[in-house]
Parts: sequence; C-alpha cells; structure tokens
Amino acid sequence: MATQVQLRRGNNTQTLAFTGAEAEITVDTDKETVVVHDGSTAGGFPLARESAANSAGSYANSAFEAANTAQVTASAAAGDGLAFAIALG
Repeated sequence: MATQVQLRRGNNTQTLAFTGAEAEITVDTDKETVVVHDGSTAGGFPLARESAANSAGSYANSAFEAANTAQVTASAAAGDGLAFAIALG
C-alpha cells in the first residue's frame, strides 16, 4: 500500500486568514500555489508557480536590453567611440 501525504488547503480568503505552524505547507486553491508558514504571519508566504517563476528575470533582461540600447545610441550620437553591445543568449 502506498503512503499518501495530504496538505491543508483552502481558497485565497481562507489562506490569508490562516496562521500555520512553523514550516507548515498549505495549498491556496484559488491561486493554485503552495504557501509556506512561519508560525506567526497570517497568510504565510506564497511560492511562485512554475509559469511565473521567471517573470522577474524576464523583466530584468528587458530592462537591461533597453538600457544597453540607449547607451549604444547615446555613445554613437556623441561620437565618443565607446559604443558597445552585449548579446544576451
């Protein structure tokens, strides 16, 4: 017989009102994400879903590309010979 592990679960309203035990893990069924609790913070700390895991990194790469393009354009306009570009892989 296989062992089954079941976690507490609830919708977002229930999760936000719940203060779990230290290191307790629950599931927010509205956000479809796992929440880690510290024993004192109501609502705990939701973890990113796989589909959102890289959103901050994608934003940072976009901001870097925009800043790099602006620098290259400004350097070329100034004719200071400092224009360079970094290709992101």
